[in-house]
Amino acid sequence: MTSTNAAAGARPPLLLLCAAQFMLVLDFAIVNVALAAMQRDLDFSAGGLQWVVGAYALFYGGFLLLGGRAGDVFGRKRMFVGGLAVFTLASLAGGLAHEPWLLVLARAVQGLSAAAVSPAVLAMIAGGFPEGPERVKAMGVFGAVSSAGFTGGVVAGGLLTEYLTWRAVMLVNVPVGVLLVALAAKRLTADHRATRSTSLDLPGAVLVTSAMCALTYGLTAASDKGWGATPVLTALGGGAVLLIAFLIVQTKVAQPLVPLSIFRNRALSAGNGIAFLSGGVMSVSTFFITMYMQQVLGYSALKASMGFFPQAFVVFLFSLPVVKLTHRLGARNVLIAGGVLLAIGSGLLARVTADSSYLLGVLPGGVLLGLGVTVMMIATAIAGTSGVSGPQMGLASGLFNSSRQLGVGLCLAVGVALAGVVHGTAAAIPVGGFQGAFWFTTALSVAIVAVSVLGLRRTAVAAAAPAAAAPQKAPAAAPATAAAK
Repeated sequence: MTSTNAAAGARPPLLLLCAAQFMLVLDFAIVNVALAAMQRDLDFSAGGLQWVVGAYALFYGGFLLLGGRAGDVFGRKRMFVGGLAVFTLASLAGGLAHEPWLLVLARAVQGLSAAAVSPAVLAMIAGGFPEGPERVKAMGVFGAVSSAGFTGGVVAGGLLTEYLTWRAVMLVNVPVGVLLVALAAKRLTADHRATRSTSLDLPGAVLVTSAMCALTYGLTAASDKGWGATPVLTALGGGAVLLIAFLIVQTKVAQPLVPLSIFRNRALSAGNGIAFLSGGVMSVSTFFITMYMQQVLGYSALKASMGFFPQAFVVFLFSLPVVKLTHRLGARNVLIAGGVLLAIGSGLLARVTADSSYLLGVLPGGVLLGLGVTVMMIATAIAGTSGVSGPQMGLASGLFNSSRQLGVGLCLAVGVALAGVVHGTAAAIPVGGFQGAFWFTTALSVAIVAVSVLGLRRTAVAAAAPAAAAPQKAPAAAPATAAAK
């Protein structure tokens, strides 16, 4: 959808788009509770197990920029329908896998196809609803569904693993995916003709994805081999070189994957930074809370999933109020409050011991994290697409989603590495490893507050009503300030 469509009154089917986004987010979270069962059934190593999560996150995050740009060029309906079809087939393959590498490969293909779908979803919502109250409400629904998928996925994963098998967490996508593909093919409007002359920056996409994979491999291997090992140093150094090469390529090609000028939009830049950090908080906290309940508290997969129910309930209860608060107070103020909630929740979890109970050790911090995640999902989506024109909406959507998912993959690798390097690597993580991981998420949460305060200081994304009431005051040449208070 383009901004022209929005101006003409066209509205994309919000429920259909959000249902697809729900499935993509759910599929990251749903495997967390099933990890122990996957490890037993497929004989995963302790270090290799995180790739069930990491492969999805990295290929999702690494290719989101290309997926967003491809939506601008080839049409967002094409990317949505085609990507969702591949995602469904990859889910089927993962559910039938009998070797660790096959499951990891299926997860990687899921992430790759999700990278085509997710930016198309966000771009169609942002482009189909004019900036102001309508877009804030639509983005609020998008963010609420995303946060519900994240927390609800953990509960669903436990139920499916306990009463069926871990394979059900993959196979459940198949009937849902088939239904969504059929509905999307019928209800979405083709939108590829206006943008087909644009080319894609394939070298840039390969460089940035390779860089992220190399860095994450290095961080993962460090927990087993040590930071001074040759493979670790080679991977980390190679990742840094690839990132530099990517930045150089972006300044040389005619149509870069990421025109660096887009970062002049201060609200967009800050929103992407917060998306990266909040993705890290969500992935690390979910992974280690799950492992703590199963390894230290001795919970079954089902009981561990039920331990996340209070978080899911908080998301359900507070999603609408957060949308209203963001509309009234602006994303900056809401993001600051959300970062504080995440920091307090993470700090409480960092105090867990071998003798802690669920009610006193896990529940308080987990509930605060659930509320903070709700804020992050809703408010960052608004900031990350603020002041962006229709032709670049796919790029902005891909950049936003990429930032979040790269934060998921890289920060999880850092969290695992910190727990392993400081306290040794074992199938059962020592309590000190859990404490170190939660202190890490506390630091990420404090960084969210800092970026919200400083990065959005002059261009704080305003409440929708004032912005909509005086559009004539926003100069067309300064899209970043179009969202300013």
